[in-house]
Amino acid sequence: MGTSQVTVARWESGATEPKFEAVQEVVAACELDLTLGLATADEGSWTSLIYEQLGREPAERVRHLSCDRFDRVAALELVRAVGLRAIVVGEVAGALHGWPLILSDEGTLDLVVHPEDRALATETVLAASAAPDRVRLLDAPPGTYGFADLARAAIEATVGGSAVEVAGLVDLLRIALTDPAPYSQRFALALDATLQLTARGPSTTENKPPNLRVRRARADEWLARQIR
Repeated sequence: MGTSQVTVARWESGATEPKFEAVQEVVAACELDLTLGLATADEGSWTSLIYEQLGREPAERVRHLSCDRFDRVAALELVRAVGLRAIVVGEVAGALHGWPLILSDEGTLDLVVHPEDRALATETVLAASAAPDRVRLLDAPPGTYGFADLARAAIEATVGGSAVEVAGLVDLLRIALTDPAPYSQRFALALDATLQLTARGPSTTENKPPNLRVRRARADEWLARQIR
């Protein structure tokens, strides 16, 4: 960085705080990426809401965030019952992962369907669904290459006693950051918050070396001071 050891030592001891430009240089020197985002007024309560959601079963996570008459869980059960190869994306996928956002009254169940099952999806899921206008079949969401791309990191969520495929959090974040829709930035913030909390779970934290935990705690303390 071209910075003296004395300066770095003062940063590490907390005697002085580096300017933001210096923090960027430190991050670059450590070969890391620094991600920033604008927080909305209600994000301060997201942490507790996400933990609360993670304590629920996937189906209950969706039901808890639904405020309209569209039964998203029943639609998911139908997808599995007909044996449709599909990956859940969009806001329902966020809810299945445990994000804190209330699902839109006009929102849809977005499914990325295997190319060979597109006709099956139309003939069965859309035909049998109580709200076919609320189920959307997608080929390739923004920022992705479609079913095969998302399948690599998809996870299984148990809904109604059977498993459905859900796009991974990183892929959902990729979609949200690429999608030009006005709500996508808020989706991205919620997905990132969920990703950060799940990545810091007890199993991952306990497995880290003590010095790494200490460094992370110091970094969190520094970040907290910046947003006061």
